[in-house]
Amino acid sequence: MSPEQPTSDGLFSALPRQKSSSHGPSYGAPNVGDSAAAPYRMRISRLTVDKLGIRLYDRVSAVLAEIIANAYDADATEVQVRLPFGTWLAPLPGKPAGDQYVITVEDNGHGMTADEVNTHYLLVGSDRRGRFGKDTSRRRDRRVMGRKGIGKLAPFGICRTVEVITAGGEPTPEGYRVSHIKLHLDDMMFDSEDDYLPDVGPLDGTWRKNHGTSIRLTDFNRKLVPKGDELHRQLCARFGIRRDDWDVEVVNTRGSDALPGLAPESFRLGQLQIDLQEDTKVTFDRTPISPESADLPVTGWLAYAKDPYKDEVMAGVRIYARGKIVATTRDFGATAGFTGEWGVRSYLTGEIHAEWLDEDEDLVRSDRQDIIWTSDLGQALQSWGMREVKNLAKRGRSSVQRRTRQVFEEAADLDTRLLADSPGDPQYRHSVKEAFRVLVADSDREAATDPQRVERYVQLAKNIAPHRELLESLHEVSKDVDSPLDIVLALFQKARIAEFYALGQVAQERVDVVNRLRQLITDGNTLERPLQDLIEKAPWLLAPEWTPLGMNDALDRVRSSFESWYFTKSRQLISTSSIRDPDRRPDFVLLNGPRGTIWVVEIKRVNYYLTDDEFTRAVDYLESLEDFLDDNPEFGIQFSIRRLTFIVDNIDRLSRTNRRLLKESENVERRSWYDLLEQTDQAHQDFLRKVEKLRRDPGELDSRNITNDDQ
Repeated sequence: MSPEQPTSDGLFSALPRQKSSSHGPSYGAPNVGDSAAAPYRMRISRLTVDKLGIRLYDRVSAVLAEIIANAYDADATEVQVRLPFGTWLAPLPGKPAGDQYVITVEDNGHGMTADEVNTHYLLVGSDRRGRFGKDTSRRRDRRVMGRKGIGKLAPFGICRTVEVITAGGEPTPEGYRVSHIKLHLDDMMFDSEDDYLPDVGPLDGTWRKNHGTSIRLTDFNRKLVPKGDELHRQLCARFGIRRDDWDVEVVNTRGSDALPGLAPESFRLGQLQIDLQEDTKVTFDRTPISPESADLPVTGWLAYAKDPYKDEVMAGVRIYARGKIVATTRDFGATAGFTGEWGVRSYLTGEIHAEWLDEDEDLVRSDRQDIIWTSDLGQALQSWGMREVKNLAKRGRSSVQRRTRQVFEEAADLDTRLLADSPGDPQYRHSVKEAFRVLVADSDREAATDPQRVERYVQLAKNIAPHRELLESLHEVSKDVDSPLDIVLALFQKARIAEFYALGQVAQERVDVVNRLRQLITDGNTLERPLQDLIEKAPWLLAPEWTPLGMNDALDRVRSSFESWYFTKSRQLISTSSIRDPDRRPDFVLLNGPRGTIWVVEIKRVNYYLTDDEFTRAVDYLESLEDFLDDNPEFGIQFSIRRLTFIVDNIDRLSRTNRRLLKESENVERRSWYDLLEQTDQAHQDFLRKVEKLRRDPGELDSRNITNDDQ
């Protein structure tokens, strides 16, 4: 289907086309530059389109969510989205063009008249609630989601042409008059005070029997439409609407995914499906966040997922206002070190509705990826959330452990193996099983898919089991004899070996990460995002001797505050995390290190050549971070060492000045990917060899070698 020939099928269909006597050119007439003859006009700066369209929305699901939200605000009861699942919308640069894809979103909302297109749709950055004098929809009294008037620019984050076909106003015997415009990004990106005049489409001035709006996107950037199940999760996570008069269908237009004679793949938006540990679920029904805050109620639930996160969409607590997501948080910034912390980081999920986040005071960021946590209301919600998360962590730990033990026992086929090994010794089987359960209770459940890891736990349980019995015997012997020294020393020896073995498990997990890094590097075609994700999840890659024990909460607060501070200073939005903002490509990754270090990490893909512009921009980020920390001593005192690390393979294209700065500066460094791999690999392999040697030859650590330091 050509973009120049829009369909008349869909949720609202056309009557025979007729020339309008009072509005728009005749059917098929092109737009002209004469402002007197142009019925539609937009006043917008190039910078606005760039910052609020292209840079703010760069995921297909984020763009669709904005268009669907506009349909909801327009009182639509039915919305149909059509797009090709699992498809790159444009080829790689230099590659021949393939299929010309189209994404359409059609709704049966009240639509717009020509005047409304001009005064509402083509007016960018206007508070719609203030403009209409109310915050509910025209006919169905829905609490509208839109506020800032910038969501209409979202499509330009993925495409260069947006076509709007809308029919609204009062019905006439002929039906509803159609307005049809085409917005071209290339034509809008001008630096001028002149109004932008959209092209007028061929349906403009015709009539349709039904009201509604159709948005058609074409001329795409190289963006990936997720596969159906992933797209379903992403879109469901963005909405928390539960209404009988609201239905959104998403249809796959990629023909190869449907067999001849079968309907194309499709799904309907609904509640995000997450398997929960039901005994951990806590529900809230207009529950005040504190006794003093009766006017700040929340509704929803918190719980532990049945399995660890496999999809970032399901991770953490989703916070909604007016039915649309406004923030996601892993733990509400809870301080590290609380009981059950590991379970929270791996299993916490939830859905919280707090309508007061989007009322009189605008606390929602423009990209709807977070709220202003530093505000009074943000702080109140954070305090409530931290309390609830810690309470859930205490209750949920036993549930997580039960499920983890079950998964590992099934993976090891433990009962069958123990019965085969010791059919006549039920006490031994019981002891091994108890030791195994203790060992795996707080393990990463994903490790149960690794047969070697599971086998190590089995063997360690078998080694420990007799000493558990010995410990019980020692308790009995101590009633009759004075200080059985030989038994005590033997226990020390075995406990010491077990300690080294347990540390070896941690080291082995780190080696697994190093192996993953090796795969990404040797692939040669790995883009920056997987490398950014890996290093942010495993920051010890930059400092192998460092074990993080509780700075993540402080780092999260610094990230949020620094991004807000930077926007206030420069009017530019930045992202410093690939995990916290999955919909945006980070400008750089901000990490914390040992001894009060905070890192600006500029990560480039393998074999990349660093440019002077990129070098200067990263140095500017470091200087801005230093200014921020100096201006905010409550953060600055925690991070007294500020460093910039480039992870990039080639610096040949840098100027001499920048190469000299890189060489001589104490707080700016560069590492190649293979340097990083070698350093971390060596540190952890050495430790594993020592542990494995002790495991094979326990005699090396006998009672004579136990020093005061060892004990």
